[in-house]
Amino acid sequence: MVAEPFRVIAHRGASAYAPENTLAAFRKAVQIGAVEIETDIGFTKDRKLLLFHDRTLDRTTNGTGLPADYTLEELKRLDAGSWMEPNEYPDFKWDEDFSGERLITLDELFETFGNTLTYHIEIKDRVEGIVPAAIECIQKYDVAENSFIAIIDDESFLLEAKRLDSRVRTELAPNQQWREKGAEAIEAVAKSGHDMVTLSAFNHSKELVDIAHSCGIEARSSGIKNRQHMIEAVEMGCNGMTINWPDWLIEYISQR
Repeated sequence: MVAEPFRVIAHRGASAYAPENTLAAFRKAVQIGAVEIETDIGFTKDRKLLLFHDRTLDRTTNGTGLPADYTLEELKRLDAGSWMEPNEYPDFKWDEDFSGERLITLDELFETFGNTLTYHIEIKDRVEGIVPAAIECIQKYDVAENSFIAIIDDESFLLEAKRLDSRVRTELAPNQQWREKGAEAIEAVAKSGHDMVTLSAFNHSKELVDIAHSCGIEARSSGIKNRQHMIEAVEMGCNGMTINWPDWLIEYISQR
């Protein structure tokens, strides 16, 4: 049996096949057949919501330093599509040259795909004002019912999102709480009113998934590095997962 609902969530887009958190990666995800995507948000110097995962620009662009130290106009000059070294990412396969691919904003993502996708938006830049800015953007494009706000550990940002728009769903990865309290951490996610708990390949288990379901919330996995992790998450009853290879998961589910 496969959990219902089951979510194939393209991690930063189809990031095994195109540069992460770019329009190329999200378009590739749609081409593969994914209808849910995960991305990360942080502020630029001029308070625009940039889709970017890392603390610094160094790994995935030809820039250096913190994204928050640059305006969006300055960040748009960077190349976000030439960084991948095949020897460092042997499981990634870019079939075309993405040189010159640009960083994008949450506005650009919504402008491109509208309500055709479900969005899992993880807060990376934990600063005052980022949740209201995200909710304002979500409301501007009328995608509240298609959106999840996610974070690791610090649920205060999620509770703020719920207060600002109750239609937006929230998902918490209680990594620290799980280390301290074990299964009780999953129950606490439900008691706080969140819609989903995010587990990981390092801690997902059928026991934790069953607890989440008994509390009336979804459980998904993350940190999927290989097919074994993927299969484990499906077989233990997870409601899907973020994955760099959404085609793997679509194929596996179709066989199941």
